[in-house]
Amino acid sequence: MPSSKTPYIDEKLFQERLTAFNPEPLVKYDKIKDKQDIEIECIKENNDVIDLAKTNFLNVLNNDDIKNKSEEIIRKYGVGTCGPRAFYGTTDIHLKLEDHIAKFLNMDEAIVYSYGFVAISSSIAAYCKKSDIVFTHRDCNIAIKQGLQMAKSKVIYFDHGNTDSFTTEVEKIVESEKDKKKLARKFLIVEGVSWKTGQIVCLPELLKVAEENKIRVFLEESYSIGILGKTGKGLLEHFKIEPYRVDLIISTLESAIGSIGGFCAGSHTAIEHQRLSGNGYIFSASLPTYLVQACIESINLITEETAKKLKVLSEHFHSTLTEIGYEVLSDPLSAFKVFTINEKDEEKKRYKEQKVYQFCKNNGLYLIYQENGLIANLNITLADHKEKYAKVQNILSDAFSQ
Repeated sequence: MPSSKTPYIDEKLFQERLTAFNPEPLVKYDKIKDKQDIEIECIKENNDVIDLAKTNFLNVLNNDDIKNKSEEIIRKYGVGTCGPRAFYGTTDIHLKLEDHIAKFLNMDEAIVYSYGFVAISSSIAAYCKKSDIVFTHRDCNIAIKQGLQMAKSKVIYFDHGNTDSFTTEVEKIVESEKDKKKLARKFLIVEGVSWKTGQIVCLPELLKVAEENKIRVFLEESYSIGILGKTGKGLLEHFKIEPYRVDLIISTLESAIGSIGGFCAGSHTAIEHQRLSGNGYIFSASLPTYLVQACIESINLITEETAKKLKVLSEHFHSTLTEIGYEVLSDPLSAFKVFTINEKDEEKKRYKEQKVYQFCKNNGLYLIYQENGLIANLNITLADHKEKYAKVQNILSDAFSQ
């Protein structure tokens, strides 16, 4: 018999109600695919297969030294801390990575999150509030949109590749606030390289407008760190801009770094604020230590030599696509290539893109096919292996002319 202090539960009634419990789904779908209908494919690279679908710009995913160092960390620390950073989720390796990132980017401090998407969205929500005004571009990535949704700020969109569009929107806001005593805080959140088009933003012009109007600047650098700049330090180095002119650099560690997680880098005050206000930092288990070590080793591989190789490869691949006849949306310097078929009829265009994608796949060249076109994530090994590059070129050429 249960004690007088223990509430009595009718087990039979409990089981009946549990069986009858049928809650509505949190998200309603018109159609849910069965497991067998979802295409899952494990791509194993060899002499016959070239994978340009995954983001492996510096070929760190195939680096045996990084794998060995990660294995050593697993043997010492285990596979994960299972706790948030503020409790028992911080190790000396986490602190070493944060210091490593800060020094690499010439920033005061850095903070590491366990997931790239959350690093972007949480950092935005930690600073931007309902009363603030945020300028960002129309095609910004989902992580930025999620952060803005959580912040509930007033969002004003402009065109990523059009600085005049940004200037016009700022002028409208300045004019509307002319007679107000208290002005709204303003933020500019922009991707260095657009996740949708691969275009590089003209940061110097945006910064000039932002500084004239006291707008804080957050720069999202997932597709520029490790790729752009003389030594791969990203967009600030590419445009020779002093780091202090940007309030926060946000990036995933899942692009050129080739690991998991994300980070923010900035002033001491900006980073400390996130340790108390970044939901993804406070409530998420910390990044597994072996993945932290993999990040450190990957950053060590970013040098002037790798940056130069990627630059030459990116420009060469851009020219190759153009000569074949593809319409290339991305910047020549971007290692994240977005290209499509020059066709006015949208239905025919999609059909031709699908044919190109399937032809390449059938011949051992893996790309990404999405609503904006085809994506090829370049791998630095293509710069060293002429036969491999020639194979990619021939497959893309044959796919276009089929």
